[in-house]
Amino acid sequence: MKVILITGLDGSGKSTLLKRIESNKLLDDYQILRLPKIDIEILKPNPQLFATASFINQLNDEADIKRVPQLKAVALFASMLLYRKLIDLATQAQKSIVYCERHPLIDTGIYAQFYAGKLAPGSISLEILSPFDQIYRKELEYLLNLLPDDVSVNQSGAITSFINFIYQWFYIEKKTNIENLKKIFNVKLPDKIYYLQATPELLFERIKNRKILEAHESVEVFTLLDKSYKHLFNEIEASNANLIKIIDAANQTDLDYLYKKLTDL
Repeated sequence: MKVILITGLDGSGKSTLLKRIESNKLLDDYQILRLPKIDIEILKPNPQLFATASFINQLNDEADIKRVPQLKAVALFASMLLYRKLIDLATQAQKSIVYCERHPLIDTGIYAQFYAGKLAPGSISLEILSPFDQIYRKELEYLLNLLPDDVSVNQSGAITSFINFIYQWFYIEKKTNIENLKKIFNVKLPDKIYYLQATPELLFERIKNRKILEAHESVEVFTLLDKSYKHLFNEIEASNANLIKIIDAANQTDLDYLYKKLTDL
C-alpha cells in the first residue's frame, strides 16, 4: 500500500484537492485520511477507534471555538498518535493507496514549534481541562497507551499528561527531528510527499474571512512554518531523493496537473 502525503499551510488547497480526488468515482481502491479532523464514519465498526476519533474531533472543535491553543496542540498530537491505527485499517481493507492530509513524521514537529511553547505548566486552567478528564478518560487512556513503553509519560489518564508530555518533548528537549518522531509514532515516511506552497500573504488572504481563525493562522506564523517545512525537506532529501515535490499552490494549472497525476495512479 502506498501512502501519498498532501500537505501545506492553511489555504494552500489541500482540502479542495482531496475533495476532488474523493469525488472521482473511478477510484474505488483508495482511502483519504484527514488529520487532525478525522472522518469517523468508516470507524463505526470499531467502537474504540470511533470513540477516540470522536473525542479528538471534539477537542479540535473546542480549541477553535474557544480559542484555546493548548487544546489544539493536544488534538493535533492525539490525531497523529491515532495515525498508525488508521493506516492499519486501510491495510486490512486492502486499499492500494492512502491519500493523507498531514503526517506524524512531517507535520508534527513543524506545528510543535508554534504550539508546544504554549503548554507550560499552569498555562491552562483546570476548569477548562476537568470536563475532558471526566467525560473522555477512557479515550485519553487509550491514546496514552499508544505511546511506546520506553517513552516516559505520566500514565494518569488525564489530559494534563499530554500537555506535560508535549511541552517536555517538543519545547524543553526540542525532539522535533524525524528520528525522535519515529520513536513516538512508530511509522515510516510516506511514499511520496506533495507540498502545496504559496506566499504566506496569499495564503492568509484566502482564509482571513473564515468565521474562526486558528491560533497559527497569521502571516507571521505562516512565514515561520513555511521556513520550517523547507528546512525539514532539505534534510529529508539528503537521503531520500525525489521523495518530495513542491507544488505552486498559487497556480491553478499546477494544481489541476497534480490532481490528474494522482487520479491516474
